[in-house]
Amino acid sequence: MLRRVLLVAGREARADRRQADGLVAAITFMAVLVLLLSLVVGPHVARERGVAPALFWVALLFAAVITAQRSFERELADDALDGVLALPGGRDALYAGKLLAIAGSLAAVALIGGLLQLVFLDLDVALPGHLAIAAALGVAALPPIVVLDVVLTLRLRARAALVPILALPVLLPQLVAGTNAVTAAIAGDEPTAVAWSLLILAFGVIYTVLGLTIVPTAIE
Repeated sequence: MLRRVLLVAGREARADRRQADGLVAAITFMAVLVLLLSLVVGPHVARERGVAPALFWVALLFAAVITAQRSFERELADDALDGVLALPGGRDALYAGKLLAIAGSLAAVALIGGLLQLVFLDLDVALPGHLAIAAALGVAALPPIVVLDVVLTLRLRARAALVPILALPVLLPQLVAGTNAVTAAIAGDEPTAVAWSLLILAFGVIYTVLGLTIVPTAIE
């Protein structure tokens, strides 16, 4: 199963290199949304505790939606989905492989968007290591639900609008945890940053198990 998962993830990585428009669109969207939201509320407000991290996670959520939808649109356009599902354990391998590939793409998007936000708002981070850990956990915990929602709406024409509507209520607790973890890391509150980061980790495990349970039936 691990070999099949890595094959799917590797195929996704090769497809992203050949057709980088999805990743470029996600990075561009993330950068523009972070800058736009910061300008709308004003640089002074955006620098307040909790505001900048909240803007970051909201932008990253929509970037994850764009990346996941582009990934599955490629499957439908090339009629490659049925070939993967025909393999033994293909449904689980497809889901887990997509998670790995999309998490890797989101890591690049989060890195660029986060650095841009730090520079643009001139934020001083008291605990950069804790900030990196919280961001990495949040990036890993976003794809399970987003990919699950894309699978559930895969055959619907309105999937572009339905995926954010379905994902946001489920991911709201995680977005709150991510915002608080990053805020604590910026402020230098180590115990709070660790506690919220552990909560993000718990969300990620629960979402992954939920996805592995539902996706095989949903793809049917």
